[in-house]
Amino acid sequence: MSTDEDDIDVAWALREITEQDPLLDADGRLRLSFTRIDTFGTCPRKFRYQYVDALATRPAPQLSFGSSIHAVLEWLYDRKHPVLPTLDETLQALYDRWDVTGYAEVPREEQRVAYEHAREIIARFHRRVETERFQLPAAVEAWFELPFPDDVVVIGAIDRIDVDPDGALHVIDYKTNRKAKTRHQVASSLQLAIYALATRELYGHAPASVALDFVVPGVRVSVPLEELDLDGVARRVADAARRIRAREDTPTPNRLCDWCDFKPICPEWREIDGAETTIGRSRLEAEEIRRRIARDVRRLRSIEAALPLVRSELEGTGA
Repeated sequence: MSTDEDDIDVAWALREITEQDPLLDADGRLRLSFTRIDTFGTCPRKFRYQYVDALATRPAPQLSFGSSIHAVLEWLYDRKHPVLPTLDETLQALYDRWDVTGYAEVPREEQRVAYEHAREIIARFHRRVETERFQLPAAVEAWFELPFPDDVVVIGAIDRIDVDPDGALHVIDYKTNRKAKTRHQVASSLQLAIYALATRELYGHAPASVALDFVVPGVRVSVPLEELDLDGVARRVADAARRIRAREDTPTPNRLCDWCDFKPICPEWREIDGAETTIGRSRLEAEEIRRRIARDVRRLRSIEAALPLVRSELEGTGA
């Protein structure tokens, strides 16, 4: 628990922070992403717990698995020379970038099985790239901040943007789903439509195609720009922004509820156990944050107190 001195330090730090809506950026714009919009569309109450209340979540093996795969593919393409690394080098990159955080609460054997599965996926992806002419993309992890009317900005990072010999751009987003989506599902993807608009914002012209690369089954589903509903993006973003600003948080039961970290505290599922565990997880995280703030504030105060003394010593005052 915090000491009295820690409490004083934390209170001092919090007074230095201007209270601000957690969903707004420094310019007062509503800061959204595809994931936030998608989460809100699935369940406004989950959106509130996750992005407004910022409650703690359980370690998630599937998220660590996905982030590990993404990290290796970013490494594979983010280089100065168009030379494909060897398979051994690529598998070493997986070892170096393996994210263990999501496996904190599962048996070690489960992590080992996941890691071996990841090795198979990366090896298969490497073989696929070997059969193609390896070339460097226009960008990897291309960060964007796409402005919309009414002080809304949609942020994100595009996994990869390829450029063909004719100079046309092609957006590729990696997915670690076990099953690939249909061509129709890809064409109707709000995420890819946002990425297409973001590419136009970054490069001055839209991509010729967008694709989801499902690296687990080894399937890439690509559609031309003409099949995307680019005109509908602004409407869908505006609708989500309006409801989020209205603080809508109606629980919406759906097929993903069984995997939701906040199910034990959701009004729709009050009869199940686990609410105290869910609350306790956030309480422990809050305590750790308070301790970290207290340490940082004490260091800040020490530095600020020392600087005038050091300055006066340098100037020879001896004060």
